[in-house]
Amino acid sequence: MHGPHGNDYPNESIFRDIEPPKKIVIQHVSKPRYLLTVILEPTATGGARVRWEQEFENPKVASGIEHIVVPANEENLDRLSAEVLRTYGGR
Repeated sequence: MHGPHGNDYPNESIFRDIEPPKKIVIQHVSKPRYLLTVILEPTATGGARVRWEQEFENPKVASGIEHIVVPANEENLDRLSAEVLRTYGGR
């Protein structure tokens, strides 16, 4: 990963489980290590609810980088929303 100030950071992940169209499990193997599970659940209105569960190997590390992780996850979800709207036209 290439940071905004020119720094490079190790960023390696493994897709551990993919169950189309409902679940993706990603293991981040470079530090900070975590397991990310994204679950898509259909709603009564024909949409989908996204459940995003991120479990860090070390809770102290998670607490220390929460100020980075929370906005980064929001940015990722915003990008996902934009892509869904672009692809499916808001249906």
